[in-house]
Amino acid sequence: MTHETFERSSTQQPLVLRALEELIGSHQEGAGPLRILSVGCGSGILDNQLIASIAPSSRSFKYTGVDPNPVACHRFRKNFDKLALKNVELDLKVQGIEALDINEPFDIIQLTHALYYFKDPADTLEKLRDLLAPNGKLIMVHAPNEYLNQLSECFWSHHVDHDIWFSNRLEEHLVQESMDFTRYRIKGEVDVTQCFESGSDHGEKLLDFITQNDCRESGVEVLEQCLCFLKKISRIDGDSLRVEHPADVFVVI
Repeated sequence: MTHETFERSSTQQPLVLRALEELIGSHQEGAGPLRILSVGCGSGILDNQLIASIAPSSRSFKYTGVDPNPVACHRFRKNFDKLALKNVELDLKVQGIEALDINEPFDIIQLTHALYYFKDPADTLEKLRDLLAPNGKLIMVHAPNEYLNQLSECFWSHHVDHDIWFSNRLEEHLVQESMDFTRYRIKGEVDVTQCFESGSDHGEKLLDFITQNDCRESGVEVLEQCLCFLKKISRIDGDSLRVEHPADVFVVI
């Protein structure tokens, strides 16, 4: 739920959605339905919007979502069924990408803010490239390690036993492996005003997602330091406080 609270406060997701729509829409038609794989699809908060936006085309689609969280996948399926789309076949796999066993390749593979969570990002990318059809696209929406993510890194690095890949690290790997790719930036913002409102449930969930940490359990001093840093990197917009929330779009072909 903290993720959905964050997305409701950010301007980034509509921009990501538009980028994915354009990249999928520009993919050359082949024989049969267009096969799309979404890695780390979660509850489908982005995916169902994407599916609804591409479904009106004359194409048919096979959309596969992979996520190890059964509760999230159930919500994905439930909301997808409400769309009642005849030209989209949805296949949800409740598992990690490491165990994915599929013989047919995908035309589009997309990871939106997902690669950070893999213990071995390089191995994951190799696995995904093997699943890509000829002339297919591997699309990764990834965060640069700028102010907002520097705050999360302070806590996140204590929760995981592997390096966290942000955009520059991902680009270094792609160059090292001689992969053909493009990279461009989406400039979003997140409204953090309610983080400073005492007793705001929305603000608490938002701050927890930003820091990838339960800030209330970390103590008053840590909470105050987080809020102090957040205020320093915010800009005033009328009665609101907003923080830059950019993302880089990588397209590997």
